[in-house]
Amino acid sequence: MEIFLVIDGAKNGPMTIYEVRELLRKDKINSKTLAWTKGMKKWEPLRECPPLKNSIDVEIAEIGFDEIVVNKEERDSIKEITNTISQPKPWIRLWSKLIDFPIHTFLGFLFLKIYLGEEKIKSIMGPEALEALLKNEVNTQPEVETLTLITIAMIVSWIITEGIFLACFSTTLGKWILNIKTLKLNGKRIDPLTALIRSFYVLVFGFGLWVFPFLLICPLISYISLIKKKSTQWDRWLKLQVTHNELTGLRILAGIVALFITHNLIGLLLLSPGQTEQINQ
Repeated sequence: MEIFLVIDGAKNGPMTIYEVRELLRKDKINSKTLAWTKGMKKWEPLRECPPLKNSIDVEIAEIGFDEIVVNKEERDSIKEITNTISQPKPWIRLWSKLIDFPIHTFLGFLFLKIYLGEEKIKSIMGPEALEALLKNEVNTQPEVETLTLITIAMIVSWIITEGIFLACFSTTLGKWILNIKTLKLNGKRIDPLTALIRSFYVLVFGFGLWVFPFLLICPLISYISLIKKKSTQWDRWLKLQVTHNELTGLRILAGIVALFITHNLIGLLLLSPGQTEQINQ
């Protein structure tokens, strides 16, 4: 959602909702500042601008932060909580993605195991293949068709699984553990189509479809965008917001345990029942 403001008699923008909130907190603007966004018939005070109409930042600006009857400690706590929720945290998001990766690609691995056969998938991605790679003993590379099939299976699996989670719960397992939610700017849940589109955008613009060298370039660009503009390019396109709530010690511990558990799912899928029994023994 692009917002334009009139500051000191000059039009400024477009701005994101996060940038407007930051200006409110710094007292650069107030609830009476004229604003306009797509869909509005004319310039209105910021308190009447749809994306911020019920925002706590506007309400505080309307009352006057210093006039709120709370002591200094409570006022500082309000500031800290508000800043924590809106502050982008790319490394926490990456952590949640690492937790979610095995879950979101599980259906893809299952399909490949059935379609390609257990032996072939293990020869490409199993423990023996990893061991040979580490020892630099890989003599043959998988066919282009096989690599393409693997990539497509992972992509489709990710988009469908993550899309369902976001549409139903506004979060995923990793995001839920680390107290992250993805919602519309008005605070409502994402519709299924938008959730699927967002998952696709994350793979394309966030991870470059896992294709080298885009796998390195795209995350870097997204990181810079997130730090500078307080949101990723795909969330701005889709008019979504990602909120980070309090990350307690218990959640951090749960995130570490979840990372370990989920990343063993693929290993168990690739191992045959016989190999699993040998490991357990």
